[in-house]
Amino acid sequence: MKKKIKYIFSLALFTMLLSQSMIAAPVVRQGTGANTAALQGIVDTFRNDLGGANNGVGGSFTDGRREINWDGVPDSFAEPNNLPVDFFNVNSPRGVIFNSIEDATGAGLNQFAVSANTASGVPVRFANLNATYSSIFTTFSAQRLFTARNTNIMEVNFVIPGTNIPATVNGFGVIFADVDGASGGNRSLIRVYDATGRQLSGASASVLDNGLSFVGISFNAGERISRVVIESGNAALSSTNNDGVNGVDVVAMDDFIYGEPRASQFHSGDFDGDGTSDSAIYRPSTGTWFRINSGSNTITQEQFGLPGDIPVDGDFDGDSRADVAIFRPSNGEWYFRRSSNGSVFGAQFGQNGDKPSVGDYDKDGKSDIAFWRPSNGNFFVLRSSTNFSTFFGYPFGQNGDIPVQGGAQ
Repeated sequence: MKKKIKYIFSLALFTMLLSQSMIAAPVVRQGTGANTAALQGIVDTFRNDLGGANNGVGGSFTDGRREINWDGVPDSFAEPNNLPVDFFNVNSPRGVIFNSIEDATGAGLNQFAVSANTASGVPVRFANLNATYSSIFTTFSAQRLFTARNTNIMEVNFVIPGTNIPATVNGFGVIFADVDGASGGNRSLIRVYDATGRQLSGASASVLDNGLSFVGISFNAGERISRVVIESGNAALSSTNNDGVNGVDVVAMDDFIYGEPRASQFHSGDFDGDGTSDSAIYRPSTGTWFRINSGSNTITQEQFGLPGDIPVDGDFDGDSRADVAIFRPSNGEWYFRRSSNGSVFGAQFGQNGDKPSVGDYDKDGKSDIAFWRPSNGNFFVLRSSTNFSTFFGYPFGQNGDIPVQGGAQ
C-alpha cells in the first residue's frame, strides 16, 4: 500500500506538529507571609498558573480551578466533630476525596478535623486540642483551619465533582500555618503523582514561625496529577504535642487550590473531559459541529470540515478529551484539532470508500488514525505512538461487513 504523510500549513487554520510532546519541568511556587496580604501575591501567581476562573461548587469545566477554604463547613462537621472524607465531593462537590496515612500505632485512620468558629463556642484554631495552638496558628481565609487527626500525613485523590469518576488536575497548592522547620528538618511539603503512581514532583513549604507558608506545583506541558501526598509538620495536633518542644513542629493547613478535575481516562464522545459522553452532531452541509457539554450543560458550536467529510470520534493527543476530527474520503485525508492546545494535524491515509475505524490499536493511550477497507476486508492503522509516521495492516472481515468503530458512518 502506498502511503504518505502530508502536513498542512495555514495561518488561519492549520499548524504543524514540530516535535513530540515533551515532559516539562514542574512550575513550583513557594512563599511566606505574616498575614493574608503578605502571602496574597504568590497565591495569585499560582492561580494564574492554573488558568481560568474559580469554578466554585458542582459542575465540570474544561479549564479553571477549584478552591477549598473550610469556612463554609457547618458546625456539625467541625470541631469537635469529624469532617467526612468525601465532604468536598458529596456535600460541597469540588472533586476531592481525602485519605489519611496512618501513624505507627494505626490510630485515627481517615479522620479529619476542621477548626471551630467563634460563634460555636468551641475554642478556635484547634485550641480545643491544645490551648497553645490559637497563638501559633494564623489563617489565610478566616477563620477555620484543617488537619488530619492522629497523623501529619494525608493524601488527596481527585474525581469529577459529585461522581466516582477518577480524575486528574494540572496543579495543586496548599497554605500551611506555622511551619517552623524543627531540628528534624522541614516536613511540611507536597508530593504529586500521576495516574500510574509515578511521582512527578515534590516541594517543601518555606519556614515562617507563627506565619503562613504556601507551596504549589503545576504543569503546563500536559502532565496530570492524580494523587497528592501532604505532610504537615512532623507531628499530629494533640494535647501533648507542643510546638517547638523536643523538636516537635505542629502545622495546620488552610486553603487548598487545584486545577479543574478532568477524567483520567478517555470516554468516547467526551469533549469536555468530565468522563461522560456528550451529545454531539456534525452538519455536513456546512462542516459545523454542535454539542451539549454534559459537565456544564452548555452548548458549543464550531466549524471544522467541508461538505462530504465524515466526522470521527477519538482522543488523538492523549488528554482524555475527544478531539474534533474528520476523514475526507474524496482524497483520503484526515484532520483533527487537538483539544489540548488547539493545534491542527493533517495526514493522508486511505482512499474513497474506506470506513473510518479510529481506536487505540498500539496501546499508547491515544487514538490512532485507522480505517477498514470493504473491498478487501483489511484494517489499516497509522500509529499515534510514532507521531503518525508508521502504519500496519491486517485482514479481518469481508465486503458487506460493518466495522464496529465508526460503524455509524
